[in-house]
Amino acid sequence: MENNFYKIKKDLEEGRKKKACERLRNLINHSPDDLSLREKLGQIYFDAGFLDEAGKFWILCQPENKEMENAVEIYKGSLSYSGNAILKDIIFRGDKNKLNEYARSVLKDLEKDSLKKTNYIPKYKEKYKQGLIDSGNEQNFLNKAGVFLLIGMVILLPVLGLIKLFEFFASLFG
Repeated sequence: MENNFYKIKKDLEEGRKKKACERLRNLINHSPDDLSLREKLGQIYFDAGFLDEAGKFWILCQPENKEMENAVEIYKGSLSYSGNAILKDIIFRGDKNKLNEYARSVLKDLEKDSLKKTNYIPKYKEKYKQGLIDSGNEQNFLNKAGVFLLIGMVILLPVLGLIKLFEFFASLFG
């Protein structure tokens, strides 16, 4: 992770904000419980003037200043203060129990609002580290089995064809 932070810092120094944002988004995908990553990404968007996007990533972070509060308000307003829309937009895939009290409270309020207005709370699977490792091994096995079956059929069909051809000639001349 240290290497990623170095790359992000280097990207920002060289003016590649989009690349830095992509790297931070990937880190957020791999460590969804680490709110400091969301805070850093929000700061990049804030510095670039994208207040609503900054608010999207700051919504789970304890506001440290008035700018953070304003950005979160702009973000909420851009989604009509809809808990359902906000939950679908921020896609939190981490473990809520690992979050601080403030973030849990925000998520709980958004879920209440979503349930009240839409009778539905969007649910997302916890981040895929465990899921991909397990399903990746299964899929890898299935891919290998499929390849072996295909090779077997390619070899077996001509052999069966030759056997039938010999039987045909044997019946003609036998």
